[in-house]
Amino acid sequence: MKSRGDARGQPRPSARGIHACGAGTRTKRIGAPCGPPRMRAMRTLISSLVCLLMAACAHAPASAPESAPPAEAPAATPPAEAPATPTPAAGLPHMEPPAAPMPGWMQVRKADALSREEKFAEALALYEEALDAGNRDPNAAYSAACSAARLGRKDVALRRLSQSVELGFRDVGWLMQDSDLEPLREEPVYLAQVERITTLPDPHPTSSSELKTLFVEDQSDRQRPLDGVDAWKRVAERDAQRRERVKALLAEGALKEGADFLSAGFIFQHGNTPEDYAMARQMGAEAAKRGHPRGLWLAAAAWDRWLMNANLPQRFGTQYRFNPESKEMTLHPVDPNVTDEERARWGFPPLAEIPTVLQR
Repeated sequence: MKSRGDARGQPRPSARGIHACGAGTRTKRIGAPCGPPRMRAMRTLISSLVCLLMAACAHAPASAPESAPPAEAPAATPPAEAPATPTPAAGLPHMEPPAAPMPGWMQVRKADALSREEKFAEALALYEEALDAGNRDPNAAYSAACSAARLGRKDVALRRLSQSVELGFRDVGWLMQDSDLEPLREEPVYLAQVERITTLPDPHPTSSSELKTLFVEDQSDRQRPLDGVDAWKRVAERDAQRRERVKALLAEGALKEGADFLSAGFIFQHGNTPEDYAMARQMGAEAAKRGHPRGLWLAAAAWDRWLMNANLPQRFGTQYRFNPESKEMTLHPVDPNVTDEERARWGFPPLAEIPTVLQR
């Protein structure tokens, strides 16, 4: 599989997951800026190449985050009011998992890792196991389709692609350019799916259109090539404007669906203060409560980032730092008091299975 980098800035052909990193002159995943501007920019750019790997499925497209299908989502709840975020001195309160991990979550995580290693047969087996167990994340079905297509198993690829559409996949633009699906281009079923997607309604018509736009803008800022500190500074300025607008929308009660809260959470995750990360955790938790398949991950990752920003051990193993000596992304220390059982409650594998160095 040819690679364009595994990041939201330059995703590989079938790895367009949600970019969960920070931006600007600050160091992504590290928090407040430190060191000379050139070193900060270097760490920022390098760390942006790996954030996606911990953020989403191996083949997830870049469209606005979709909520879980209505059958899987809990009953509608009233819009959340803006939560009070703690200060560093007060600490971040403990949080219980806001929802259970989706069925087959472990298989999907392992399949994502195998897919990045181009072990498509093993990845496909795990994706199918997860989907057959009741996993309803459209990105898992889409990833299964990509793995099957790479193996030449067109029947399986077309079936899983159709399933991803049924579960809410709508990014026809990415579908038509994804090189992993090249073997399917002339298949009548594939062509029918492309045409069908353009006629399907938004699976979540009550979600905030403005939140969708803000999320797309946030992600677009991380897709285009950015050179130098000045470019990232401009992104940071737009990030700050987006956060202020999301705060206003939250105060107005405009956030209703899981997708709304997930979009808001990623926008806060791109902040640079403990309060931003605390808000991202709260938004991820609200998304999870409303059935979004990636809300649980976001809540955990924001919690880890808050801890790393405070120079404390993380809980789940989502955060990596750039090591200027080895030029590698190394795992930020993990709290040994957090058990593998607790990590599993949040949808994370045992600590021994989390790589200490993130391969790019």
